Amino acid sequence: MRQLKVYVLASALYWCFCLTAIAQTTLSDVTLKKTSQGTRIEFSFSETVKHSYFTLQKPYRLVIDLPNTKGQFATITERNSDKLVHKVRTSKPKRASDFRVVIETRSKEDFTLGWTGTILWVQFSDPPPSVPKLSVGQQPDRPTDIIIALDAGHGGRDPGSVGPTGTYEKHVVLSIAKKVAERIDATPGLRAVLTRTDDYYIKPSQRPEIARQKMADLLISIHADAFTTPQPSGASVWLLNNRRANSELAKWLRNTEKHSELLGGAGKILEETEEDEFLMRTLLDMQTESSQQSSYQISKKMLLELNKVTKLHKKSPQHASLAVLTAPDIPSILVEVGFISNPREEKNLNWSTHRERLADSIYEGIVKFFRVYPPEGTLWAMQKNNQPVEHRVASGESLSRIAQRYRVSVGAIKQHNGLTSDIIRVGQRIKIPQG
Repeated sequence: MRQLKVYVLASALYWCFCLTAIAQTTLSDVTLKKTSQGTRIEFSFSETVKHSYFTLQKPYRLVIDLPNTKGQFATITERNSDKLVHKVRTSKPKRASDFRVVIETRSKEDFTLGWTGTILWVQFSDPPPSVPKLSVGQQPDRPTDIIIALDAGHGGRDPGSVGPTGTYEKHVVLSIAKKVAERIDATPGLRAVLTRTDDYYIKPSQRPEIARQKMADLLISIHADAFTTPQPSGASVWLLNNRRANSELAKWLRNTEKHSELLGGAGKILEETEEDEFLMRTLLDMQTESSQQSSYQISKKMLLELNKVTKLHKKSPQHASLAVLTAPDIPSILVEVGFISNPREEKNLNWSTHRERLADSIYEGIVKFFRVYPPEGTLWAMQKNNQPVEHRVASGESLSRIAQRYRVSVGAIKQHNGLTSDIIRVGQRIKIPQG
């Protein structure tokens, strides 16, 4: 009798093993979507499996093999030439019990691959943002808004510093940058642009290029400091040191294609008239010196405001060789909002109220500087000099949008300009009445 029980138990275990061995993981869904990082493809399975992959060329393909898996989906095709991914399809695997996915890409693309629960995802990263070249001898009309580029440090594969309880710097600083942007965009005459709007990586040297592309009047890079011991604490503001500034200026001087970007039409005129390098260097020096002076003045005002909401680690502006601050023509500062390696400050940086206060202080520093030194041609400069405000209509703008921006009524704008309808044209100049 005992032998029979053992036999039955062994048989049951055997059949359970067989059933488990032949049970296959099942694909239930496939999605392809555009994200702020690039293109993401998600495969939903009934359970996770060990996968393997390899790449091929001509055309570029990523091939993923999943053992003991079954499923099918309709081929996904993206025909636009600017898409990272052209096609997602299945292919015949080496073994009948396996499942093979093939992703055809535009070129050799950077990608990451992993599992989140039972979802296998593939993330293709967009190429670095390119900077549009300005037409020869011309600069676009500057906006009447003062443009502030807010750079949240790190991102994507670069988490930055990590606090004692696992807080990532990249998440903290992006949250603060977005809060500062909200305050800026709610202020007539100011406009914010973010170098990154989500959790993706941008090289430090590319961040000033993004600011220049957006015609920024100021670049503020936001970070959280760290040290090998938990004791250091407090905020600080950093500027580019003179040695790094001079080396960056030398690079720009050697690159004649960049002269027009820094000096506008003057740069091209100097090239065409074959003026010597000394004159070009002098003009670029003046441009850089002006930006450095503005950076120093902004940093002092920023420290005064930060001191109202948090302890200062350094009470005067500090200097370092930082790639994100290397734009010769854009005033640039780096704000360390505190030490994430300090347990108390890590806790504060995870507290939404403290982030709001930090955002307030950064915003107030911006406002107090530009109220005194508004760039020529901006709304704030016109207001300071009691000049009539004139707006040049851009593509996609309407009278109601312009009225909302300057906080006046549509009727007041129409009456002030003798307009009989709401129709306006791109390039048209409209005088803005006092609100």
